[in-house]
Amino acid sequence: MARRQLNGVQLAEGIGISETALSRIVQGHSKPKQVTLTRLMKRLCTSTHEEQMILRAFTGRLAEALGEEAVANDSRNPAEERERVERWLEARTQAITFKNAVGRELDKAGVSYRRDVCEGIASVEFLIEGAGKRVGIETKFNVGRDFEKTVGIARRLRELLRCDFVVIAVPFEGEFTAVVDAEAPTVRVLTAADSARFTKEAIL
Repeated sequence: MARRQLNGVQLAEGIGISETALSRIVQGHSKPKQVTLTRLMKRLCTSTHEEQMILRAFTGRLAEALGEEAVANDSRNPAEERERVERWLEARTQAITFKNAVGRELDKAGVSYRRDVCEGIASVEFLIEGAGKRVGIETKFNVGRDFEKTVGIARRLRELLRCDFVVIAVPFEGEFTAVVDAEAPTVRVLTAADSARFTKEAIL
């Protein structure tokens, strides 16, 4: 706050909560609602690095939330809700577009597949079968969010769907790729084009 030349009263007023509520949040006694956290970041952060620091600070706290004073009647809510919904829609559109790109790579490689296959409680975006082998492909456009969860799902899908391999198709290579490959060779993290090549070789 000091770096932004704000005191507690000014910051609380700027994000639409009481000074007491702000104090509880800052001290870790209260967990901020998403709308409040967004407003805090807008007022305090000048870079994505600072935003990530604030997010880590709040998501890492285990203190039980004591509740936060309502901001339901705040006139900024409709605009911020619209912004949140539009960000979600954009992320979903990117994920669907990437999934379609993976399908095109499989088509280019001449790999036959079934899409959105469900068996019992398990579902996989692409299922390829051939030469007595099964390969499942899950797509992950936003590799910065819940990647460990995606890897856990891939491992479980391999068991439930009796796949020889499950591939997590990602838009680019990163450090996460080598780590997953080393830990679980039956779960691979590959780009869209590499996913198609690997799958074609696996079922030959």
